[in-house]
Amino acid sequence: MLISPLLFGHDKGISSPLRFDSVSSDLGSIKESDGTVFHTFHFVNTSSRTLKFGRIAPSCSCINALFTADSYESGETGEIIIGFNPAGTMGKVYRYVDIYEFEGALLVSLSLTADVIPEVRSRDEQFRYRITDHVYATTDKINMGYITIGGHATQSLSVINTSSDTVALHLNPIEQSFHAVFDCPPSLAPGTTAMIGIDFSIPDSPDAYGIKKDIVEIWVDGARNSFTLSTSFIGIDHFNASCRETPDMVISPSMVALDRNMITRRFEGSFIILNRGNADLHIRSVETESSACANINNGKVIPPGQRKKIKAKSRAAQFSVFLVTNDPARPMREIQFKYND
Repeated sequence: MLISPLLFGHDKGISSPLRFDSVSSDLGSIKESDGTVFHTFHFVNTSSRTLKFGRIAPSCSCINALFTADSYESGETGEIIIGFNPAGTMGKVYRYVDIYEFEGALLVSLSLTADVIPEVRSRDEQFRYRITDHVYATTDKINMGYITIGGHATQSLSVINTSSDTVALHLNPIEQSFHAVFDCPPSLAPGTTAMIGIDFSIPDSPDAYGIKKDIVEIWVDGARNSFTLSTSFIGIDHFNASCRETPDMVISPSMVALDRNMITRRFEGSFIILNRGNADLHIRSVETESSACANINNGKVIPPGQRKKIKAKSRAAQFSVFLVTNDPARPMREIQFKYND
């Protein structure tokens, strides 16, 4: 996942009973083959009460938090060990984990960055995605991560021809965000590999905010097959690292328990957005899934110190709402909704 370096380790002073020496760490260059790496964050309980840890919310399954103790007395120091498994990643990556108090309040967001050196693999291990019986690709999904509007990013995948004949290649777009340009060779000689390049040039436009996806088919010798290549990115603001006035969006809760409306037969739930920063919070994009809808729209502004209750509903018993904002610490937040019967 590619992310603007201005986002790394940025934590705008969450009003927490814990004071950390640092809330982010750059692990530098690490090898995928070395497995999980760890970093220890040190803190002190600056409150006048005993603090007990609750749940954690990692940005993905590759990162986890280990506590050296479940609770800490006032003035007591402690450690939180964050582990990151780089399997399946390469290049610059950013991962975080939100840590909550037992009573449910967000305590801190701890983040790690790293430059992952991928493991050397055999040809069969590299080209695991079948296009045809003789043409294979290194992946069928490319996630570009965050890209600032008006910005530019490139990525690529490799394809191989294992047959004894030259094959013709053709890309057929079936879903376009109008931002991606694909560069594909017209043919592939026997036993050779080639790169398919994806170039994202993001317009400086409100329409570029949010989650954007492109899906293309790779046809071989003029014939359609079942293989599709999915690419995506998240369009966000360009953040100024020297800016001292920034919004700070707090979501409560981040996992919403749904109720079922017996009349409409829809599942409904709500959460609170609080702007704890010192600048306006702008909602750049609202993304939903599973035919869900929410009573918040692109362009909504929440001033400093104010909060807004957001309601969402869907016919699905589990869904998510994604908010893209001008909060530089975490420009995109996922709010999960689930019905427990």
